[in-house]
Amino acid sequence: MVKLKFSKSSKYNSKPIIIDGFSGSGKILISELLKAYNDSEISTWNISFDYLPILYSFEAIEKEAAKSTLRSIFDEITYNISIGRNLNWRRKDLSFAFDHPKKISYLKNMFLDVLDDNFIMEKVAPKMNIPFLVHMATFNNFLLEDTFGSDIKFFYTLRDPLYILETYSSYIHRIETDPREFTPKYNFNGLDLPWFANGWEEEYSKINQTEKSITLIEKCFDHLYRKLASTQNNKKYKVIFFEDIILRTDDKCKEIAEFLSLDYKSSILRKIKKKNKLPRNNVNVVEGFWKRYTAKKISRNGENEENILYRTKNMINKYYFEKLQNLRIRYFNFKEKIDI
Repeated sequence: MVKLKFSKSSKYNSKPIIIDGFSGSGKILISELLKAYNDSEISTWNISFDYLPILYSFEAIEKEAAKSTLRSIFDEITYNISIGRNLNWRRKDLSFAFDHPKKISYLKNMFLDVLDDNFIMEKVAPKMNIPFLVHMATFNNFLLEDTFGSDIKFFYTLRDPLYILETYSSYIHRIETDPREFTPKYNFNGLDLPWFANGWEEEYSKINQTEKSITLIEKCFDHLYRKLASTQNNKKYKVIFFEDIILRTDDKCKEIAEFLSLDYKSSILRKIKKKNKLPRNNVNVVEGFWKRYTAKKISRNGENEENILYRTKNMINKYYFEKLQNLRIRYFNFKEKIDI
């Protein structure tokens, strides 16, 4: 069989903005805030942007094939947004198109004659900045950087591990049972395990959901730490700590504007902040306009560090509680020292 080197040289000059991070760490919040920025499009989730970087990191797909696929998908998304195609009109979904400031433009484009290709390429696409939400897809690899070069920017959202544990522990069982769960998986002894269980499969199979969550956060934090440590002063990356964005929202929004080289509309930003209850006076749990994953869907509104520590300590053995404590120390040390 002939082995081809896949490629895609022609492209739109639109720009992807990747929002990556742990679940519950503020990815959706960043995608909400980006609506206020000029030339920022509606946020997108595309399974290929989650899957292909992980497959590539485990050598399950050839690099040029992955790059050409991602480039083609991104150009298709650019074209579809520019003509109002495939937008989400489900009112209760987070990606509901009518919640975006450009909703009238999107709606008009649905009913206009298709724009000339050259017009899209020269006038429309260069002004399009398209956010993508992914789930730890780029922590351990540089595939998207190699695919999109200088056009791409990354937000990495991080949060005190204590506050995101339940997001995983109440959800992780779905990986093996739910057809609507899309984490990249591999077969281990006849079971579907998530990609991040690689190297600790036996442990993963024996411990409870909260202990799994502590370990997966630790392992994936290590991936991201090594990646960022190898790319000092790289202007592609912006780390956003949840504690900072909720307590010092205006300062962080100005930093985002500088990072993206995009201005924002203050009137729109005010509405988004009000909707998301920003800024806040403390880091206690706030139930926003979207529902967090919790055990039995119990509300945790108002819970603080003491509440969560007490509950967590009673759910895990001493070894994993000490691991959690050490992980939190590492997190806050990283938060203090990082300058990206």
